[in-house]
Amino acid sequence: MASPPAAGTAPGGYDATAKGLHWLVFVLVLVQFIVSIAMPPMRRGTVPGSLVNLHFSLGVLIFVVVALRWLRRLRRPVELSMPGSAAWERLTAGATHALLYALLLAGPLLGWAAASARDFPVTFFKLFSLPYLVPAGTHAGFTAGDVHSFLMWTLMALVGLHSAAALYHHYFRHDGVLRRMLRSRGH
Repeated sequence: MASPPAAGTAPGGYDATAKGLHWLVFVLVLVQFIVSIAMPPMRRGTVPGSLVNLHFSLGVLIFVVVALRWLRRLRRPVELSMPGSAAWERLTAGATHALLYALLLAGPLLGWAAASARDFPVTFFKLFSLPYLVPAGTHAGFTAGDVHSFLMWTLMALVGLHSAAALYHHYFRHDGVLRRMLRSRGH
């Protein structure tokens, strides 16, 4: 049974915390993507410099924020589709959101395993280091790196689909889907 809407939440809408977490994840993923393009390729002999370490730190931060967002969403569910949406739209919205969460949580774990296999310490903005997820040199860790790369490109495609759907709803359907995630007027 869904919780009643929080104060300041429009029916069928998201409260300020949900909106803030959504846009924080968006910005973090955008910055992470830029960093991943700018950093050196992860090959034999790669020495993790500042961009690689920033990539690791952002990965940890993305994982934590997405986990918090997902747990919060479980406690305060919001209907993804608008009333009167076709069954295929509801199914697509649900599958897309589930995949977004899965990729945003799996990606950092796979990256962490890949870093561990390469004997790269994963630190969080030089504040603390995470333990190795797999032993250095582990074949599964190297494979995790390949899967990480593939899934993160898949994530970018899914973010594009998600964004295109929001813009389609806003400019063509005029049904309020995008406005539910934007700042409310008068606030």
